[in-house]
Formats: sequence, C-alpha cells, structure tokens
Amino acid sequence: MSIYLQIIAATLILGAIMPQKGRERIYYIAVMTAIMLFICVFRYNHLTGDLMKYHAMFLDSDSYGWFSEEIIQEGRNSGFQLFTKLICELSNADFQVYLAVLSIISYLILAYIIYRYSPAPWMSFLVWSCMGMFIFSLTSIKQAFAMAFVMLAFIGIAENRLSIYLFSMLIAGFIHAPALIFLPAYWLTKMRVNRNTIFFYLLLGFLMYTFKDQFVALVSSFYYEDDEVMIYSGDLGGRFIMLLGFTLFGVLLKGFPNRDHEKLFHIMAIATILQMLSGYDNVFTRLTDYYFQFSVLYIPMVFFPSDSNPQRSPIQAVFPFNERSLKALAILIALFMMWFYYTYSINITIAYEVDNYLNFRFMWDVP
Repeated sequence: MSIYLQIIAATLILGAIMPQKGRERIYYIAVMTAIMLFICVFRYNHLTGDLMKYHAMFLDSDSYGWFSEEIIQEGRNSGFQLFTKLICELSNADFQVYLAVLSIISYLILAYIIYRYSPAPWMSFLVWSCMGMFIFSLTSIKQAFAMAFVMLAFIGIAENRLSIYLFSMLIAGFIHAPALIFLPAYWLTKMRVNRNTIFFYLLLGFLMYTFKDQFVALVSSFYYEDDEVMIYSGDLGGRFIMLLGFTLFGVLLKGFPNRDHEKLFHIMAIATILQMLSGYDNVFTRLTDYYFQFSVLYIPMVFFPSDSNPQRSPIQAVFPFNERSLKALAILIALFMMWFYYTYSINITIAYEVDNYLNFRFMWDVP
C-alpha cells in the first residue's frame, strides 16, 4: 500500500519545488515519469491474477506460429498477440522485459501528452494516480497499452490532423478492439459548444438511459459469446456523479477560453454518458476509461490558464472566478481526489487475495 501513497507524496512535493510552466516543466514531467516507470518496470510480475494470466499467455505465444489461430484470434486483439510474440522471442521469453517495454511505450506517450497540453503537470499526474489509472496500468496491461495510443490520438484531434488520429486509432483497435469506441471522438470534438450542444448531450444521455438494455446487449455481444443477461443494479454510482461534476466545472467556472478545452469537454461528456451503464458490469467502466483518461488534461485546464489555441467562445463562465480563486479551488479539488483515491483504491478490502494489488512487491522482493 505504501508505494501508492509515496507516489502521491512525490507528485505534490516535487510539483511544489519544480517548475510547472515553460519548457522547464519538462524536468518535473521527466522525474515523475521515471518514478512511475521504475515502479511499473520492476513490479513483481504476478502482482495480480490478471498478470498471471498474461504471463501464461506470454509463455504460450512462443509455441504458436505467427499467423496461427491463437495469435490472429479472428482479428480481435491481433496486434497485442503479435506484439506479445515478438517480445517473447526477442527477450528469450523474459516476462519482466515484456512488462518493461509495455510500460516504457505507454508512459512516454503519457509524458509527451502532458508536456504538450497540460497547463499544470502536477495536477495531471495527481489525476492519473488518484483516479485509478496508475493502478490500472499495473495490471490490465492490454487495455492500458491500447489506451496509450488512444491518448496519442488526441494530437490528431487538437491539431485537426485526421491522418494522425486514424493511424493512432488503428493501432489502438488492433491492440484491443473495444478501443474503437473512441473512434467518433474526432468528429464530435469538431462541434462548437453552445446551448444546442449542451442540449444534444442531455438528449443523448436521456436516450442512452432509456434504451440502456438494448445498448448493453449490443456491446455485450462483442465481449461475451453466450447470451448472458446482465442485470442492472439501478445505481448510477458515485463515479458517474464525479464525472458529471468535473464535466460541468468546465462550463460553470471557466467557459471555453481555448479550443483544446472545448474539445476535451466533448470527450468528458461522452465519458459521463457511458458511465451510466456501469451499473450493469465493470466492462462499461472500462469502456468509459478510454474517454475518462483525458481528465488528466481536462481537469487542469479548468483551474489553470492555458495558452494553447485561444478563442472567443459563445459559452462564457457562469460563475467566473479570478485566477487566484481558481487556484484555491484547485487545491480543494486535489484534496477531494486524494480522499477519493484513499477511499476507493487504498483503504479497501479486496475479496480475492490473488488480485490484491495493495500487496505491492518489486521483482527482487519475491524469491
């Protein structure tokens, strides 16, 4: 457990003493990325049941042909299987090397996106940890790898470069087919935010909630081969309320002073709508994560000024705060996120010990 708390301490302490603006912020981003990579690269390779399954898959891949059914899998996740086999052969079946390569690629992409678009790197890394994305990246390595390329696709969104977007999404979908749920984002983010846009998302949320059974049945057919019926718990959940709150902050407190912020609002709005389905199954929380991961950019943009793509927006702040007040509010939000992290990620009882990520160990701690 202590390692996860130490990451938060490093995020805040280093964020307070290292530059957060200009080109010098690259030093803070580099140090935080190095810390997270050190933990990811040298973690015990059987930290959870998920990693045990991936370990077995990794070793089995060595005995399969490059274009065998076990590798191609009818086109589902073929890229991940091919990548797994490649690293297995190059590393002489060293699973620790495999975890290292996955982590390095993913965290270099995260670092680049934060450097390029975040107005407050310390808050981006805090969001990454407190909202569970760091722990997720330790264990659910296939989706975490695909999520990195979805994040890379934001360059195409921000710069209006469809080729970069489609290339990144092609890689993400080749790694993990459900990543393609992010495919409409490029065109959605082209809409300007105004009253009609807000109404559109309210209507979309209403329709999603009304026809949730039909949508869940459709999505489930891609995950499960049988006709398993998912029962709705009737609870939207605290994560939905939190997502809704974060999304609305951008409208109420800041308006949209830059185009990147406006585009990220669309992404967060879709994340909020998708989260309504989490009452059926954790699968839908994972689908939401392809959108929700961009909170590492959106939340800092709400509370800190950004010089990228300035604009005059038809949507102005409803409750305008000056820069000093927004920074004070950012501290309150940071405290909330740390409470959320401790309550829902750290101070919990995990039912199955095999999945107890709180029992973190480095590779050298295990014989």
